[in-house]
Parts: sequence; structure tokens; C-alpha cells
Amino acid sequence: MATSSSTPYVRMTLDGNAVLHPDNRLPPPKTQPGDVCCQCGAVRFRVPAAQPLGVYHCHCRECRRQSSTAYGTSAVYPINGLFPLDPELRSKLSVYIRPGVRSRTGRDMACFFCTACGARVMHRYLRRRADREAGTAKPGPDDGTGCGGGGDIGQKETETDELDNTEGDSSSEVDLRDEASYDGTTITIKGGLIMGLDYSHAVHIYTDQAVVDIPPDVEQYPGTPPP
Repeated sequence: MATSSSTPYVRMTLDGNAVLHPDNRLPPPKTQPGDVCCQCGAVRFRVPAAQPLGVYHCHCRECRRQSSTAYGTSAVYPINGLFPLDPELRSKLSVYIRPGVRSRTGRDMACFFCTACGARVMHRYLRRRADREAGTAKPGPDDGTGCGGGGDIGQKETETDELDNTEGDSSSEVDLRDEASYDGTTITIKGGLIMGLDYSHAVHIYTDQAVVDIPPDVEQYPGTPPP
């Protein structure tokens, strides 16, 4: 009888075609505290610092949508030691640029996810187009705080709520290998991918959009937390 380790991983496309996963014999990832690992194990790296600058449970709609859960959990780290991305790691990541018009910060954001399994891995603010073209840098007011998602625009959610799909920069218009394209000195990594992450002091933010009850005795803010 074949063992599970020898069973090819097959994924189904939406039109019903079976596709053999190229890493069909990838063993279960062996991880230790501080490792970042996506669901399929293709994306793996170490956090750039021993401790995060902060851990946040964000209740804004942007974080709920990108995490497909009631709230998104993220840990903020300094970029040193992770960016510029190692070419091998970069080759396993795809990027979606979230338009700044959909957030309270107004800044576009590079959202990195695993090309194989689709798990969101991390995100980082981009410099405003005008700043890039002028060669100037204007860090955002909440660099290093919050989930990095910037919160949604704060409109009341209704059954007919529609996304503002006004386009920001596309990944083809921004050189994501160039540090000059990014804004700020931090990177936000999704908490569920970080092995051994300590959630005991996590801060709840954008609670004005919460869809679940939040314990009254935890640190929480209706919007972006103070620096």
C-alpha cells in the first residue's frame, strides 16, 4: 500500500481539470519557532528579528477579506534581514497591489502570497507614485504600527456594499526589486504563518468594524493604534 508521502498532490482547476503539483513529493515542513511557512510549505524563511515590533488582530474589512476570516492577525518586523528579498524566495511569491483608495492611509500596498497555495504571506506599503517620480520619500504616519493593511475607508457596511476597484499601480508598473519603490522601514507578516508567535499581548485594532465580540480587558483601538 502506498504511503501518504508517495501520493502525488493533485489540485483541481475551476473547470474540473486535474493538475499534478510540481512539488508532489514535498515532505511536511519541519519548522521551529521563528520560521515562517505557508500552507503548502513552498515559501519558508526566518523572521528578520527575534521579536516583532507588535502583534495586531485587525478587524477592518480589508483584513477580513484578505484573510477570509473574522479578523486578520499580523506581526510587524523591521525590514532589515528580509528585504531585498532573496531571489529564490522571490521566485515563489506572487504579488497583488492593493489600491490605496480602499484604505484610510491612501497608500498602495504590495501584498505577497505563495504562488503555489495562495496563502497571504506578508505585505508592505509602496511609496506614492508622485514621490517615486520625484525621488522623494514621505513615510506614512503609521509606519511600524497597526496591521499594515491601513484599515478600510470606514464606510458603513451593508448588504449592497461594493468594493472600490479604482486601480492603483500594477506590479508591472512598480519595480518590486528596487527598495526605492517601498515606503517605510517595516514589513508585516501574517501571524498564522509564524511558528511560535506570542499572541498574549496582541492588540485589537479597527474595532469599529468588528464582526465578533472583543474581550473588554484587552488593549484595543477603534482605528490605528498610537505610535
